[in-house]
Amino acid sequence: MKLRAQLALVCLSLFILPWAVFLFVGELDRNLRDAQLKQSRENSIAAAEKVALQLRGESPHVRPESKTLLAGILNNDILIDGYADDWSAFELGARSFDFTMNKLSVEPEDLAQASSFIVSAAVRRRFLYLFIRVKDQDVRYHQPASRQVATGDRLIIRVPDSSGDIRRYTFRWEAPGIETGRYLGEATEGVRPIRIGVEYKASLVERADGYNIELRMPLPRDHRFGISLIDVDLADEVERWTGMFDPDEPDDVGLLQLIDSDLTAALSVHTEPGMRMRVFNGQGWLLADADERMPDASVREFEPDEKSIFDAVLHRFIAWSLAKNVDTRKLPVIADGKLDVAEFELFAELADASEFLKDRYERIFHTSVINVKDDEDLLGYLLVQQPRASLTSFTETAMVRLVKIFGIAVALIALALIGFASFLSWRVKRLRDEVERSVSGDGVIVRSMSKSAAPDEIGDLSRSFHTIISRLDGYTNYLQSLGSRLSHELRTPLSVVSTSLEAIDKSKVDRQTAESLQRAELGAARLQRLIRNLSEASSVEQTIERSEKTVVDLVDWIRVAAEVYDNLYQHRKVVLYVDDRLTHAGVNASVELLHQMLDKLMANAVDFSYSGSEIVLSLSVLNGRVVIDVENEGSQLPLPSGDLFEPMVSVRDTRDDQPHMGFGLHIVKLIADFHDAGCKAVNVAGRDAVRISVDFPIVGS
Repeated sequence: MKLRAQLALVCLSLFILPWAVFLFVGELDRNLRDAQLKQSRENSIAAAEKVALQLRGESPHVRPESKTLLAGILNNDILIDGYADDWSAFELGARSFDFTMNKLSVEPEDLAQASSFIVSAAVRRRFLYLFIRVKDQDVRYHQPASRQVATGDRLIIRVPDSSGDIRRYTFRWEAPGIETGRYLGEATEGVRPIRIGVEYKASLVERADGYNIELRMPLPRDHRFGISLIDVDLADEVERWTGMFDPDEPDDVGLLQLIDSDLTAALSVHTEPGMRMRVFNGQGWLLADADERMPDASVREFEPDEKSIFDAVLHRFIAWSLAKNVDTRKLPVIADGKLDVAEFELFAELADASEFLKDRYERIFHTSVINVKDDEDLLGYLLVQQPRASLTSFTETAMVRLVKIFGIAVALIALALIGFASFLSWRVKRLRDEVERSVSGDGVIVRSMSKSAAPDEIGDLSRSFHTIISRLDGYTNYLQSLGSRLSHELRTPLSVVSTSLEAIDKSKVDRQTAESLQRAELGAARLQRLIRNLSEASSVEQTIERSEKTVVDLVDWIRVAAEVYDNLYQHRKVVLYVDDRLTHAGVNASVELLHQMLDKLMANAVDFSYSGSEIVLSLSVLNGRVVIDVENEGSQLPLPSGDLFEPMVSVRDTRDDQPHMGFGLHIVKLIADFHDAGCKAVNVAGRDAVRISVDFPIVGS
């Protein structure tokens, strides 16, 4: 792995610091949240005490749930047209009424033909608004020819009049449209005339599965109110009623439960932005609702002029990271404003221990319930929902600043470390390149190495390399001149020894002495050949320095050389192969050096081949270069081909009385390098043979 990559990995350890601070801020968030929850609890208790003061002394209106209808508060005007468009912003859910309600027994045929409906009730100013969706497969309209108040399907409203008596308003339609409520007036001479309540208006619109009724009426007194729907089917002409009262019972009436606006205003004083407080009475009916929640799923929004997209994404991520460990469950949707058994059980749990709950929009609220009591009497419940984001606003802001500061700091430190690593890597690479340029492939020091003045370890390493290269240069020069020095120093005493041995009259010595003299002469001759081999490489280098290149046609030259070597080596057969494509192969070369190179190749082939075997000398062209191959049968190469061309390398299996210093193929490489030629040695596949190749660039190619 590169030094730059290693330091890049080390830079990752810098994230330990923001991670530790992140944990610290998370712990701080928990402590601050606990403090805020404690303060919120005290605020909720104060609100509950205020609610208790307003509920104390009031006698609750107790009616069965089937005879009670909760009316919410409308914030917009309603057009009485029978369509639900004006009710889209109304949050309180509709109440359902079916035929089985308030019935002791039900016949199967009644269930099949009776209608059902759902109703939404709301108060705006001094009027009560109702939107009723009736499900009825057979809609029957009023017959004007009849003398009855109403025939067919009709809607009945019961409310108290100015004297406190129950008055019954009937709505019947001859066709879809707007109708006013009708009621029976005071009896005159035994006859009760039909009166019209001008303030009681309702509009009917048909649907595929029934019809809609939208109604406006004055707000009833004393909370007494009832609504029933009479359904008449053509099949049996039986009138079946569904609703809050039995039309045949004149005193039967229901209850209209209203959301108290004064109590809601009192709660709003204690409600902070994003919070929601609701009061339910002992029966579970909603009495007040102070709702300061945002309309969408976020509590805080980002202004484009003040916040960036990066800040928004960062806030979302931090909010998620702070909330991901919160085990939340769903808060039941109290759509119709009446607590069920499940909600009563949840309220009992939340009165002992509050917890985080999700609403229908997946917003997380800290939810708690405070029992509203008068001494020991339970008056109702205060449900408090506080948004999680308001409890962690400080932490999220601190987190954003932390991420920004540490993000920039870590980025700068990482860039500094990577830049420093790149600088160190460049210095090490430059030192490596300078060392490689100082030493050639064959180990010769070709140039001196500069010393670095840097006081650090890399500078010290550069100076150490300079010293080592200088010492190696001196030692290499000594080794290069050692052969010529030895030749010079040994040639004179060896000549004296040889001359003295030749001057001895061998006829005058005994046989044993003659044999000793003969061995001495052989040793002297071998020493002379050894001295000649030692100086040969130096002489070749000197010859190369003095040689001049001319254009040589290798085709003609190799034909002549093959005849010479075939005659020279009587115990070998030299075979020549020339590529048919080659009629002329001109190269820039020194003829003298070419002959010396081929002499070494042929001598090497003869030394490693068997007596009577063939030595194949070939000339071919490959990739725009002319190639001379010398192939001989014999043992294969035990070393890589590159090592054979190094000086002082010999791989002979047997030894003879001739000195072998391993300079033959090295001289071939020196001559090849002078001619910009390449040389290689390979084993011939499938048989014991070796091929040595030298390729030259063709003139003009």
